Amino acid sequence: MLFLAILPPIFFALPFFLFEQAMRDPALAQDFIGMLRGMPQNEFVQETLALALDRSAPEQVEVLRHQIWSFLLLTLFRVPQSIVMVLVIGIAAPPLVSHDIRSRAFLIYFSKPISRLKYIAGKLGTITFFLMMITTLPALLLYGVAVMLSPTPAVILATWDLPLRVLVASVVLILPTTAMALMFSSMTTESRYAGFAWFAVWILGNVMFSVLMAFTVEVVDGVSMSQPGWITLLSPYHTLGAVQSWIFDLSTDEATVLPAVSALVVVTISSIAVVFHRVALPMRA
Repeated sequence: MLFLAILPPIFFALPFFLFEQAMRDPALAQDFIGMLRGMPQNEFVQETLALALDRSAPEQVEVLRHQIWSFLLLTLFRVPQSIVMVLVIGIAAPPLVSHDIRSRAFLIYFSKPISRLKYIAGKLGTITFFLMMITTLPALLLYGVAVMLSPTPAVILATWDLPLRVLVASVVLILPTTAMALMFSSMTTESRYAGFAWFAVWILGNVMFSVLMAFTVEVVDGVSMSQPGWITLLSPYHTLGAVQSWIFDLSTDEATVLPAVSALVVVTISSIAVVFHRVALPMRA
């Protein structure tokens, strides 16, 4: 799965190439707009960027490049890498703590100068490594490829902040997901139950979000638009997406972003607290 996670950036190099070519050849602009509209991301963002590309003046190219690159990097995070992330963590995380609880391996670990903090940090570091290989590394590689496909290295001046945004978006993804996965692992001695809980949260959350969104569609100027609001919090996938869109400066809806950030902070802190409590139980027995 880690090998497969490197393949999507190869595909995403194509729209970067088409965008740079479209800036010099208007005939290719329509081809790029068609590809942009076919990507599985927020329709409003797609249409906005496509319209800007269609009407862009030469002095707006740098601003447009930043927006297009941000959109493509966000799409990489949100679609192929998120799916692989759920699968990889669903396989790697469940046995991390549950097997130690079942075998009472804590008695060996903590008989040495290893604290609960170091133990939990090591477990979190294991999942973090997988997530960085799935999200952070491919996104940074894709940015490097985009720079090489550009007509001049001067594009770095217009997009220098994107690697930093990738790192921040990675942290937003890594902290709550690793904490939640480790919490499920610590709550049972059977790793299959932890795996089931992990997948259930993502699948059921997405289902509830989709169902409720179908009943909150508003028609504005003949166009159907959804107002997610608090419904976003029901789905971990869409909660992360709201914050990551804000990080890449593609969404400024504070009514959605602020609750999403608060929810991720609460999930992270509460999950780690549960893990600390569960790890301490065998020592009290």
